[in-house]
Amino acid sequence: MLNNNVICFVSAKFLKLEQLDQEPSFPPDTAGVSLDGTGQVGTYFYTAPEIEQGWPKIDEKADMYSLGVVFFELWHPFGTAMERHHVLSDLKQKGELPPAWVAEFPEQASLLRRLMSPSPSDRPSATELLKHAFPPRMESELLDNILRTMQTSEDRSVYDKVLNAIFDEEMLSMKDQQHHDGRLGSVSDISAIQYADLHTEARDYVVDITREVFRQHCAKHLEVITMHLLDDCQQFNRNTVKLLTHGGDMLELCHELRLPFVSWVISSQKSSFKRYEVSYVHRRPIGHSPPSRYLQGDFDIIGGASALTEAEVIKVTRDIVARFFNSDFCDIHLNHGDLLEAIWSWVGVKSEHRQKVAELLSMMGSLRPQSSERKSKWVVIRRQLLQELNLPEAVVNRLQTVGLRFCGAADQALARLRGALPTDKPTRKALDELTDLYSHLRVWRIERHVYINPLMPPTEGYHRDLFFQVYLVKDNNPGSLTEGTLLAVGGRYDYLLRQMWGLEHKSSPPGAVGASLALETIIQHSPVDVKPVRYEVSNDVLVCSKGGGGLLAERMELVAELWEENIKAEFVPIPDPSLTEQYEYANEHDIKCLVIITDTGVSQKGSVKVRHLELKKEKEVERENLVRFLLDAMAIQFKNPSIWN
Repeated sequence: MLNNNVICFVSAKFLKLEQLDQEPSFPPDTAGVSLDGTGQVGTYFYTAPEIEQGWPKIDEKADMYSLGVVFFELWHPFGTAMERHHVLSDLKQKGELPPAWVAEFPEQASLLRRLMSPSPSDRPSATELLKHAFPPRMESELLDNILRTMQTSEDRSVYDKVLNAIFDEEMLSMKDQQHHDGRLGSVSDISAIQYADLHTEARDYVVDITREVFRQHCAKHLEVITMHLLDDCQQFNRNTVKLLTHGGDMLELCHELRLPFVSWVISSQKSSFKRYEVSYVHRRPIGHSPPSRYLQGDFDIIGGASALTEAEVIKVTRDIVARFFNSDFCDIHLNHGDLLEAIWSWVGVKSEHRQKVAELLSMMGSLRPQSSERKSKWVVIRRQLLQELNLPEAVVNRLQTVGLRFCGAADQALARLRGALPTDKPTRKALDELTDLYSHLRVWRIERHVYINPLMPPTEGYHRDLFFQVYLVKDNNPGSLTEGTLLAVGGRYDYLLRQMWGLEHKSSPPGAVGASLALETIIQHSPVDVKPVRYEVSNDVLVCSKGGGGLLAERMELVAELWEENIKAEFVPIPDPSLTEQYEYANEHDIKCLVIITDTGVSQKGSVKVRHLELKKEKEVERENLVRFLLDAMAIQFKNPSIWN
C-alpha cells in the first residue's frame, strides 16, 4: 500500500473545478487557474515552489509538480523512512537525484526533472504527458485509424455509423442501469428544472429591467440563434461547445452574442443601428454534465462619434447596474488599446511577456486604485513577476510606478499620463478620446468612481480602442465580497468590423461599440431587498365556488372576464371542488385573494364575496362592480380599510 502522504497532494485545492473554463462573470477561453491562490496547502515534499513563495496566480502546473514526487516514489524503493526523508529533501531543495537511479532509469529521470522544474511554465501539462510521455495503447491506435477513415472518406455515412455505435440504445440502457445501481437510495431526477420558482422570478425581474433600459435608448431586439453550423460564422479561436450531427456536420452553441450581430450588420450594410439581446451563452462542460450556460445582455451602437457612443453604452450599463446595486459600490475602469501599448513600451515589457504580465496584473483589476487592498495584492504580484518571468527589477519598478501614479480618478490620471508619456500620434489620440469620453460621462453625471486603468487589458481581442469594465466592489458589511466582481465589459470594436468587412463592399465600415452584461452575476449578487417581492402573487385571484354542484361554468366565465381585464386569475381545475380543497389550493399556490360565488348569490343577489386570507377581510360585491373593485383594491394592495366598508 502507498503511504498516505503519496496521495495527499490530491487534496490540495489548486484548481476550482466549478470555475474551469469560466471566470466569475465572463467565462474566458483559458482554463485551469485558481482564482484565489490557494496558499500553503498540502504536505511539504509535494508542495510546488510557487505555492511556498506565495505567488498569487497558481495553475494546474502545481499539481504536475506534486505528480512528479509521486512518480519518483513509485519508481524508487525506500528502505527506511529516514532514507526517504533524505532523498526527497535532496530532490526538493537541491534538485538532486540518486546517481544510481538516474543511470538505471535515464528516461524516467528526464521526465521527472521536467515535472519538478522550478518554473511552472517548463512543466508539461497533463495532456502533454499523456500524449508524449507514454507509449500508445492498442485502443488508441484503433481509434486513430477510425479517425483517419472519417477524415479521408468521401462516404459521409461513416459518421452515422460511428454515432449510432456511440448512442446504441442497448449500451446506453446498460450504462443507465449501472448509474442508477451505483446510487445510494432512490433520488428523484430534477435536473431538468434549472431554477426554483422564486429564483426564476428573480431572474425574470433582472431580465425585465435590463430590457426596459435597453428600450429606453431606442435599441431594437435582434434575436441571436443559439446554434449554427460551424462554417456559418467566422472563428476567433474560441473554445466553443461543438456538436456533431449524424451527417458529419459540426454545430456550435453560441459562445458570445456579438459576432452573429456583426455578421448581420455587414450583410445588411447598416451604417447606423442600435440593438440589444438577452440570451444565454454556453461553455464547455466539466466532467459528466451538460454544457454550462450563462445569461448575458448585450447592447450595441453602430455608427456615431467614437467617444459619444461609448459614453452612451456606459450610461446604459451603469443605469442597469444601479437598479440592483448601490452606485457607490460600482466602479467603472477605462482604458484605450493605444494607451496600453504606450504603457508597455514606456515600462519596457517585451512583447513575449505582455500576455502573462497582463494576466497577473488583472488579478488586482477589480481593486480600487490607491486602496490598501490593491497595494497588498501588488506585493505578491511583484514577487511572481520577478521570480517566474524573471523581469528586470527596473521594469517591475516602472510597472509599480504606473500603478501608483497613473491608475486613479480619471481627471487626475489623464493629466499625469499626458505629462509622462511621449507625444506620438496614437498616444495623443488615445488620451484625447479618453478625455472626451470622461467629459461626456460628466454631462450624464457619471463621474464618481470612474477610473483610468492603463494597465487593464481588454477582455476581448477586438477591443483595440476605448474599452471599459464595470465592477461591483466590496462594502464594509460582514459577509460582503472579499474582492470586486466583474459585472460588465465593453468597448469599441471598429477593428472587428474592418476585419470582417468584405472587399465586395465599396463603402467603409462604420464604427461600432457595445457592452456585455453578466446578468448571471447580477442575479447572483443582487441584494435581497431589490429582488422582486412576491406582491404580484398576492394579487392573484382564485375564483371559488360554494355549493351549487361546483358552478363550473360560472367559474370559467368569471375567470375569463378577469383575464380580459388583465387580472391574473385561476380556478381549481376540477368540476366540483369542496371549499376546503379550494382553500388548500390557494395556500399551496400562495394566493391571498378569493372570489367566492354561490348558487344563491349568482341567481338571487347578483353578487359575489371577495375574501383576503392574509388580511382576514371580506366584502360582498355586486357582480357588475367586481372588476372595478378588484382593480382599485389591487392598486393599494387591499390595505386601505375603507375598501372593506
